[in-house]
Amino acid sequence: MKLLEACCVPPYFSRESYANVLRTAEALPFVLSPSHMFERPLGTTDHPVDFCLWLSAKGRRDVLAGTSEGIPTSFYTQECWRRIRDFARGWVDETSSLHDVCSVWLEFDIRGRPGGIPIPLFFFTLEPHVSPEPAMELLQPWPFAAPQLATFRRCWEAIPATCRYRTVGIPYSRPTEAIRLILILKHDEAFHYLERVGWSGSASKLSKRVGKFLRFHHEMALHIDIHPQGVEPQVGMEIYMDENSLYRGRGGDCRPLLDAAVEESLCVPELRDALAAWPGSDTLGLPDGRMVRVERMFHHVKLVSQLDLTLQAKAYTTAEYEESPPCGR
Repeated sequence: MKLLEACCVPPYFSRESYANVLRTAEALPFVLSPSHMFERPLGTTDHPVDFCLWLSAKGRRDVLAGTSEGIPTSFYTQECWRRIRDFARGWVDETSSLHDVCSVWLEFDIRGRPGGIPIPLFFFTLEPHVSPEPAMELLQPWPFAAPQLATFRRCWEAIPATCRYRTVGIPYSRPTEAIRLILILKHDEAFHYLERVGWSGSASKLSKRVGKFLRFHHEMALHIDIHPQGVEPQVGMEIYMDENSLYRGRGGDCRPLLDAAVEESLCVPELRDALAAWPGSDTLGLPDGRMVRVERMFHHVKLVSQLDLTLQAKAYTTAEYEESPPCGR
């Protein structure tokens, strides 16, 4: 995060927001993740930026499991971190049913000056043939067959076979029993899925409401929050520029997508311009002589719809870090 300071400037980051993200980052192990993501609502020039870490199956899951040094022992006074550790121990075990988890990410809501142990929203991604049951048994308090998870099981079973990417999120940092389900689907599949799982809104009206954004890519990432009593009214839709941004985090020119958000009064022009200037790369030196290449990318816009079709837009950008050895070694 310190390497990004020159880029984390208003109106994207306020100085206070950057300082608060940095404070959260400093509480976490340096080696845990070489990939960061940032979330920022687009409708105002004054809002905190949230901070995410992404960890692939090839990354340092041993650190998340506590089998290598990194996670402070104080974190394990919190039940959520103990659950994450137990999940990660299965993830590193080649004999475990959790070993096939594709990736995880941890999202930290940054609201004011963070203090104490950072509590994340925890997400894990599975291939279509892999059951969420083993992970769910470890990450939340109910057995997978419990009545509290009946709606989740129904929604999982309704996922179309063509869905290539499915993610489950446990929002430890938020006062809710809801579980988030994120599915990458073709547009028509996404709106049909909402109808199939009993979403209380009109899928056809929602499709028309966001139609201007559907021209950018033939798929979207659909977000629904599943409560024991049913599917919550709020729906999220991640809009991507192209295949590179969707599957490799290497998006093209984000300005047309941001222009559409401005035209729909979902984004202030100053933020559009700041976000369009975010992509780029730098090679920077560390005090020990190592060189680090930092690549900044625009990832996607998420549209969040309420039941009355009121929309909010959020932007997601990334930063990835690749270290080189000191000169002469």
